Amino acid sequence: MLRFGTMSEDQPVLIQLRRNQSGTQWGFRMHGGRDQGSCLYIQKITNRSIAHKAGLRVGDGILQICNTPAQFLNHEQAKMEIIRSGNELDLVVQRNAVDLGQCQVDGPTPKSQVSEEPSMYKGYTNPNVQSRSFKILQESLNYSEAPAE
Repeated sequence: MLRFGTMSEDQPVLIQLRRNQSGTQWGFRMHGGRDQGSCLYIQKITNRSIAHKAGLRVGDGILQICNTPAQFLNHEQAKMEIIRSGNELDLVVQRNAVDLGQCQVDGPTPKSQVSEEPSMYKGYTNPNVQSRSFKILQESLNYSEAPAE
């Protein structure tokens, strides 16, 4: 069961980050991923940032990014899910996941043993939601590809 807030340290917590402009930084640094042999987790929080005010903490393990489970995402895929979220980023996190040792992906896997084959899982893409920068890029491509008269 998903709980809001910090009712219990062992329960997943939903952190809702909201911003008015896409140029505003979220204020956290994420580390890990399937390609690095560990779970995704919060490495750093900027004081007075959106992430800080929303209650995100250093050491939180990321279980879900918006509607996408984060367990099998590599670092780049996770970054792309965050970008696709636009100005409304929902993270489901496990508190103190790094300290509790709950951060391994399928047991201890050194980076050298991680398969270099590309993953078939590309993450969930909601066709109805696009970031502002993606829309601007799409419009400029459509404009430049217009037939010349």
